[in-house]
Amino acid sequence: MKGWPKDLTIGLDGVQNLTLAILGDFREEFKKLKDTPVDVLIKKHRSLRSLDANAYAWVLINKIAEAITPPMDKQEVYLLMLRRYGQGGQVSIQTSQFESVIREFDYHKVIGTGMANGKEFTHADVLVGSSKYDTREMAVLIDGIIQEARDLGIDTDTPEQIARFKERWEGK
Repeated sequence: MKGWPKDLTIGLDGVQNLTLAILGDFREEFKKLKDTPVDVLIKKHRSLRSLDANAYAWVLINKIAEAITPPMDKQEVYLLMLRRYGQGGQVSIQTSQFESVIREFDYHKVIGTGMANGKEFTHADVLVGSSKYDTREMAVLIDGIIQEARDLGIDTDTPEQIARFKERWEGK
């Protein structure tokens, strides 16, 4: 749900009261939750990638998978594209905390372990799945996928069509 923080007051008891302006009708949920403890997470709004962008990426991924010799599974091609053009990298996580932290990443591969200051760390390559991308991140991924397809001689949409897609994806 999208909204805006409007006011923050602090009572004499030290309790902070946050006022939000919310898009959409929240009245029914408010009635159910009023005076009930809730978990609160507020983060900066990000425009997520569109389903059109995702569909176009998968069309090209399927074509790339079929064009490669020997053919690859579409999931393998997707992971390859994420490694080349997506969000991720290498992380070192204290081994005792590894399982609770690594679950936040969509894809990971353990690449080794090491010691620092007497504590063991597990090193992993991690990738963030495209379903979590904002419009800019998705545009970078799709640009890379388009170039890979063109390099294999696969027909893609024209630059003009792609520019129109991007305008729709970015909500312009």
